[in-house]
Amino acid sequence: HRTMPMTAASASSDLSTQVARLFFDRQLSKVEIAARLGISRFRVARLIDDALTDGLVRIEYRDIPADDRGLAAVLEERFGLDLCAVAIAAADEGPAGATTFNAVVRLAAAVLHGLIASGDVIGVAWGSTLAAVVREIPPRSDPDLEVVQLAGSSARLDRGRDSGELARVLADRLGATHRAIYAPAFVETTALRAALLREPEVADTVARFRVLDLAIVGIGAMPAGDGSAASSLVQSGVLGETEVLRLAALGAVGDLVVHPFDATGRFVAPDLAERAVAIGVEELRRVRRVVAVASGMRKAAAIRGALESGVVRMLVTDGPTARAVLGGA
Repeated sequence: HRTMPMTAASASSDLSTQVARLFFDRQLSKVEIAARLGISRFRVARLIDDALTDGLVRIEYRDIPADDRGLAAVLEERFGLDLCAVAIAAADEGPAGATTFNAVVRLAAAVLHGLIASGDVIGVAWGSTLAAVVREIPPRSDPDLEVVQLAGSSARLDRGRDSGELARVLADRLGATHRAIYAPAFVETTALRAALLREPEVADTVARFRVLDLAIVGIGAMPAGDGSAASSLVQSGVLGETEVLRLAALGAVGDLVVHPFDATGRFVAPDLAERAVAIGVEELRRVRRVVAVASGMRKAAAIRGALESGVVRMLVTDGPTARAVLGGA
């Protein structure tokens, strides 16, 4: 099958539907919705008006299965999320795995398009899921937007999902200014990291971590019983086998950007962060809107741990994965 391109109009309509759900179904006030999504109360009011004028509430609530909204609401309540969007793939679009992934990508692109407002400073991490989402976000031309690379690069990752490439592509799609990190994601020593952070080109980008309005991240899953991993941190090869085994012994189930965490959401192996040229956990925690996009049953434990950490405030996933996350919660 073919993925149809997302248009700015359809992306805006999707956010109108999300806002309408919170307003009409969840009975949240416009002020509460604005606070959750990090947009103005006036924009919330406009989106509700658009939903009513365009018939989006009627169409979307009729066509989207009830458990789509139910799963999102339960996840929001269980983990205190500001927003959760659960994609339900159409049964006749193609192979189940690819169809589900594409549905998540399209939904995430729509949600992000609606959340990004002129003047925002947007951070982006790395990974194959984010690579697909970034390429699906409808183009615009807004030089008042700024895209910041959240982690250094790795020559061992294919170009399409490297953090430097994703930041550049997102900036190009948004017509935004671009802040790159000209350094590897991990270095050998803390002294080398400190020296790199003193370099003006690196320091200028890292300084933007403190003013992020929105961070777009994936959720990596640590190696399963078959030794496979759904984590760019592991797949990049920046961690040796001994290091990966050490993380497993510490109970790591997943990672956010470059930071491994266990099933309770506790970040483990802080010594890794001391060698990482990337946004820190506490800096990420201070970002008002951290949007995670993650899909697939093998990531359920990692998604649950990431939500338990309290860092992720917004989540886009699929129905089966959402149920698995709740089943183990």
